[in-house]
Amino acid sequence: MKIEPFQEEPQLLDTHLKYVVPQLVDAYLEYLLQSSRKPLKPKTTTLTQAVSRVLYTLCKVRGQKVIIGFLSNEPRYLEPILDHFEKGLGDDSLVWEEKFVALLWLSHLMLAPFDLASISSLQPAETAHQRTGISLPNDLPGVVNRIIPICIDHLKCATRERDAAAGLLVRLSLRPDMRKVGLLESLVKWALSFFSNTTESVSDIHICLGVLTFLSGLVASANKDELGAFLRDIYKACDFIINQGNLEFVKSSAVARKLVIKTFRNIVVHYLQSDSPEDSSALLEDVIDFLLQTVGDGDSPVRYAASKALSVVTMKLEPELGAEVIEAILGCLNEDVLWEGSARNLSAVNPLRWHGLTLALSQLLYRRAPSTDQLPDILNALLLALTFEQRSATGGSIGTNVRDAACFGIWALSRRYTTEELLLVSTTSIRAAGGHDQALSIPQILAIELLVAACLDPAGNIRRGSSAALQELIGRHPNTVLEGIPLVQIVDFHAVGLRDRAISQVGFKAAQLGQIYWDSLFAGLLGWRGVGSLDAPSRASTSNAIGRLSSIQPFSTVKAMIERVRSQLCKLHIRDVEERHGLILSLASLVTESGRRYAPENSTQSIDQSTPLQGQEIAEIAGLWSLLDGQLDLPERAFTSPALRPELTAFAVCTFIAALAGLTNSLSDNVSSSVPFTKALALAPLRLCLGRTEDSVLRAVPSAVANISLLLDPNDRKEEAYSWLDHLNSANVRTAARDSGYAIAVGAIYPSASDDADRARIIELLTSRCTKKVGIEARVVALQSLQFVFEAAAVTADSSLNSKISVALITALNDYTINERGDVGSLVRLEALNAVDSAWKYGLLTGLEQEQQIIADVTRLSLEKLDKVRLRAASCLQHNGRGYFDTEAELIASGISSHEYFTRAIKYFDFGTTQSTNLAIVEGYISSAGMGSESVVQASRLALVERLEVLPTESESFSLLHVANAILDVFKAQLANDRIILPLLEVLAFLLDAQVLQRLVGSNFKWRNFLSLVQKAHFKSNNMQKLYLALDVYRGLANVPAIRQDVRTKLASMLLHPFPKIRVAAAETLFVVSANGDLKGHDWSQPSKNLKSVADGIKAQVV
Repeated sequence: MKIEPFQEEPQLLDTHLKYVVPQLVDAYLEYLLQSSRKPLKPKTTTLTQAVSRVLYTLCKVRGQKVIIGFLSNEPRYLEPILDHFEKGLGDDSLVWEEKFVALLWLSHLMLAPFDLASISSLQPAETAHQRTGISLPNDLPGVVNRIIPICIDHLKCATRERDAAAGLLVRLSLRPDMRKVGLLESLVKWALSFFSNTTESVSDIHICLGVLTFLSGLVASANKDELGAFLRDIYKACDFIINQGNLEFVKSSAVARKLVIKTFRNIVVHYLQSDSPEDSSALLEDVIDFLLQTVGDGDSPVRYAASKALSVVTMKLEPELGAEVIEAILGCLNEDVLWEGSARNLSAVNPLRWHGLTLALSQLLYRRAPSTDQLPDILNALLLALTFEQRSATGGSIGTNVRDAACFGIWALSRRYTTEELLLVSTTSIRAAGGHDQALSIPQILAIELLVAACLDPAGNIRRGSSAALQELIGRHPNTVLEGIPLVQIVDFHAVGLRDRAISQVGFKAAQLGQIYWDSLFAGLLGWRGVGSLDAPSRASTSNAIGRLSSIQPFSTVKAMIERVRSQLCKLHIRDVEERHGLILSLASLVTESGRRYAPENSTQSIDQSTPLQGQEIAEIAGLWSLLDGQLDLPERAFTSPALRPELTAFAVCTFIAALAGLTNSLSDNVSSSVPFTKALALAPLRLCLGRTEDSVLRAVPSAVANISLLLDPNDRKEEAYSWLDHLNSANVRTAARDSGYAIAVGAIYPSASDDADRARIIELLTSRCTKKVGIEARVVALQSLQFVFEAAAVTADSSLNSKISVALITALNDYTINERGDVGSLVRLEALNAVDSAWKYGLLTGLEQEQQIIADVTRLSLEKLDKVRLRAASCLQHNGRGYFDTEAELIASGISSHEYFTRAIKYFDFGTTQSTNLAIVEGYISSAGMGSESVVQASRLALVERLEVLPTESESFSLLHVANAILDVFKAQLANDRIILPLLEVLAFLLDAQVLQRLVGSNFKWRNFLSLVQKAHFKSNNMQKLYLALDVYRGLANVPAIRQDVRTKLASMLLHPFPKIRVAAAETLFVVSANGDLKGHDWSQPSKNLKSVADGIKAQVV
C-alpha cells in the first residue's frame, strides 16, 4: 500500500492502521530480543531500519500522536530498545528514521507507573553529568544516566530526531520521581543558562533550536505548580532571545520564532488559569503586543502560530479584555485602508500582516470568542479579505493567503453562530457590503460573495475553499439564502477546480438562479478577477462568460452591459494592455451573442429566459463601430511596441472587428443603413493587425477578413486584396514569416473574389510560398491560408488552379528540411496533412492526376517514425475512407505505435495496392522500423516479420520476392538520400539477422544487384553510421552462397579503410563470417600502411 498519497486525507488510513502497525511493532521487538544475530553484509538494510522507515512515514502522514498509541508501553522493552540504540550509536549503524522512532518509543515508555530506579539497569561507566557537562543530581538511576546523554546529543540534530529527543527529555524530567530527585530543576537551569552564555561563534542554530524545543515542550506539558518560579524565568529567556542582538542568529530562524510564540502562549495560559494572586498583567500586555506585531511576520508558520496564540489567549481572558484584543485586531486591519465610497483601496496595506490578522480573526471565530456585537466589524474585515488583491512590482498576484484565511473565517462563522445571531446583524452596519442591496440578510450577502469567489478567483484552493464555506453556510442556515440547495449543487467542490469551467459553466448556471447572483457575477467579471486577470486564457474565459450572461437578459440589460464595458474601457490608459484585452474581448463576445439571438437559423436555440432581439436593436449594437474612431482608435505603437504586448491588442481588436462585421452582415439593407460602418474605420486597425505573426492573431484574422470583405463593395475589395498581394510580392523572402498576417488574409479573402484572374493570382502566390524559397514558418502559414481557399476552389472547379494546389501539397508532404532545431520540415508536413484532409473533404483533388501521388505520400507519412506526423496522417486517411481501421474509434483505441496498427498497415502492401502506394508503404515503414523510438521499432519489426513469414517465397501471387524487389526499388531510387538509406540498411540487416531474406536463396532474387547497391551506398562515404550499417548487412549477406566470396572480398578490402574504427569493425565482421583466427592477433586501429601485408595475407585465406 502506498502511504504518501494519503497526506491530504490521512484519516483514510485509520481503518488499516490496526492491522499494519501492531505487526510492525511485534516484528521490531522480536528482532531486538533475538539473542544472537548473524553478521550483516555491508549496505544491508536491517529489519529495524525497514520498520522504522515505515513507522516514520506513517508518523509523517497520520501524525506521531496517533502512531505512538500503537507502540508497546510494557516497561520490559525499555532496556532492549535502549541497548539497541546505544549499540547503533557506537558502530554508527542507525539511520535517522531509526533514531527518531526509538526516541519516540522511549518517550512513550517513560509513562511507566513506577520509579525508574526500580529498573535493574547497570550504571554506565560515565555518569550523565560527566558525559554532558550539565550539573545533574548524583543519585540518578542507571536508565536515566543512559538516556540523558542521548537526548542532549540529539538536540543538536538538524532532522526530526531533535523534536523526538526534546519530547523524551520533557517526558523524563516531568516524571514525579525525577522531579523529586531534582532532575527537572537541573535541566531547566541548564537550558536557561544556555541562552545567557551562547553566541553564534559558540553554538550553531540547531542546538539552540533543540534547547528551545525542550523549553517549549516543558511549558506545554507541565503545569504552573510543577514549573513554579521557573515560568517567569523561561519567559525572560525567550524575551532575551527576541530582544538581544547577540542572539540575532537565533531570532532569524522562523522555527525559533514559532517556538518562542508557542512558549509565550502557554506561559500566559498558565498565569491566566492559575488561582495565585501573582500579578501578570504586564507580562500579558507584552505578550499580546508581541503577538500583534508577529502576525505580520515574513514566514507563514510564524504567522499561523501567532494567530493561533492570539485566539487561545483571548479565549482565556475576561470577556471585556477579550473584546479589547479583538478590537485591536480590527483596528490593525483598518490601518492604511483607503475608502472611495463603498469601494476600498488596499494598495497601501501590508499583505503579510493582513494574512496574520485575518487568520487570527478566523481562529477567534472558530472558538466563538467574539461577541455578536462585534460581528459587523468582523464581517466587514472578512468581506474585504475575501477580495484582497495586490500586484507585485513585476505584476504578480499577492494576497492568495489572505483570501484563504477569509474563507476559513466565513466557514468558522457559519459553523459557530446561529441563524438568529447572523440575521440580527444589520447590513447597513457593514461598509464592505455597500455594493449589495441593503435589504439582503447577512447570510445572503455572504453567499453572494462566496459564489463570486468560487467562480472567479484565480487560485484553485480559494475557489474550493469558497465552495466549502458556501456549503457550510447554506447547510447551517437553511432558508436564508435564495435557491440555497440548487446553488450548493451547482457550486460543487469539484466543479470549481478548473478555472475555465468555474467561470464559463458554474457561474452561468448560478446566475440563472436569481438576478442578485447575476448582478454580482457580472460585476466580478468586470473586476480584477475577470477582465483584469493576469493570464490571457482567463480573460478569454471571462469574455465568453459575459457573453453567456447576456444570453439570458433582455435587450435593455444587454445594452446596459455594453455601456458599462464601454465606460470602463474609456478609463484605461495606453499601458493598461491586459485589461483592455479583456474588455475588448468582452465586447466582441456580447456582439457575437447578440448576433446569435438575432440570426433566424438559431431560432431553435433553447433561450427560454429571453426573447430574440429585433433588427433595430441589433443595429443599435452595431453602432459600436464608432468605438474604432474613439476609445479604440489606438496609436500604431499599441500594435508594434513590444513593451505594450501588441499581440494581445491585435488579437482583441481583430476578434472585435470580426464580431461586428459578422453582426452587420446579418442585418437587412433597410436596417444596416443606420450602422456607422466605413471602409477606413474597419481596414485601418485591420492592417495593423496583419503585421503581427503570433498564432493567436493569425487565428483571428480569417474571420475578420472574411466578414469585412462582405461589407466592402467589389472595387474596394479588389483594391485591398491587390495591396496585400503587392505587399507579399515585394517582401523579402528571407523574412517572409513577418508577413504571415497578410498571407492568411489573401487566403481568407479568396471566397469573396469574383474575378478569375484575382483568384489565380492568390493561388499562385500561396502555392509559391509552399516551397523552400521561404522559411519554415512562412510555408506553414501558406498552407494554413490555402485551406481557406479550398471550399470556394472546389465550387469553381478550375482544374489548372487545383493542379497547382496539388503540386504545392505534394511539395509540402515531402518537406524534410533539417536545421539546428531538428526536423523542422515536420511542421510543414503536419500542416500539409491538415490541408490534404481539408482538400479531400471538399473534393478538391478528385480526378486530378496528382491525387494518386498525394495518397501515396499520406500513406508514407502514416508509417513514418515521428509519432505526431504518423498520428495526423493516419487520421487523415481514416477521415477519407482510406484508413487501416473500420472506424476512427478503433484507431484511437489501438494507437499509432502499437503492434496492431503496424500489422493492419503492412497488410495493405500487396497486389491490390498501386505500385506508388506500395513503394510509399516501404519507404514509410522502414522509417519506423529502422529509426523510430524503441517501442515503435519493436512493434513495427514484429509486425513485419509476422507478415513476411506467412508469404510464399516465390509465387505469381504476392510473395516475399515481391517485397524484396520493392525494397530494392526504393534502395535504388533513394541511393543518395541518407534519410532513407540509413533506416533501410538497418531494416535489411535486421531481416538478414532474422534469417527472413535467406529464404530467397535459390529464387530469382538478384543477390548481386543487392550487393552492388549496398556497396554503392557507402562508396567513399564519411558517414560512420552508414558504414557500420553496411558492415551489418555484409554480415548477413555472407550467408548467401551466390555472393559469399564477393562479400568476403569486400570485407577484406575494408580492413584497410581510412577510418580506424571501421577497420576494427570490418575485422570483427570478417571474423564472424570466416572464423579466421589470424584476425584476432592484430591491432586494426594501427595506420593502414602498417596493416597492408597482414590484410593481404588474410584476404588470400578467406577469399
